[in-house]
Amino acid sequence: MRIEEFVNFIREIPYKNHAFDIYKEKWKIESQQEYINQIFIKEIITLNRFNLFNSTDNIKELIFKTLMWGYPTKGRGKNIENILENKNLKKLIRILESYKHNEISISQLRKDIKEISGLGLSTMTKFTHFLKTTINGNRAIILDSQIIAAINTGRFEELNQLKGISYNNAIKKYDEYLFVINDLSNKINVEVDQIEMFLFIFGRTLSEIN
Repeated sequence: MRIEEFVNFIREIPYKNHAFDIYKEKWKIESQQEYINQIFIKEIITLNRFNLFNSTDNIKELIFKTLMWGYPTKGRGKNIENILENKNLKKLIRILESYKHNEISISQLRKDIKEISGLGLSTMTKFTHFLKTTINGNRAIILDSQIIAAINTGRFEELNQLKGISYNNAIKKYDEYLFVINDLSNKINVEVDQIEMFLFIFGRTLSEIN
């Protein structure tokens, strides 16, 4: 089965509308509560990709809203609290300011991820995606556990060279992933966001009709 078989459908995916409802009661972080309260103009807010693409003039706001969109219930453990600890937050803002609409190397990405406690590839690729960062000339795209699982189903021929990717080795394969998805988007004339969202939602739920 090939992704290009679904090209007409993929072209219609409204990726900018991809949204999550965020509940204020889930977002209690003592060190950042004042700022969080400013974001929550009501008890439940809805954030979509369009909102995030349009938050890049304020990197601090982008960081908070991206974390809320990516982890509506604030996730498990203390990763988000660690990322938003004042010293880490200042460092992350400085890093992401340099990423905005810029080309960076994969080695720089790896180095910067290690600099921030609690920060992993899945979260960092959300930031780089909305900042329209490029790596080796390819648009940064989100890579998370859902996409990794979709790749490893082996359902789509175009992704076969990425099989075996795991969360442990994803940072080593990230630039290859970017090349494959960007190359495919150019060939079938769709946005990279649409391919990523197609894999996120349908990557494990479609199969060939025999």
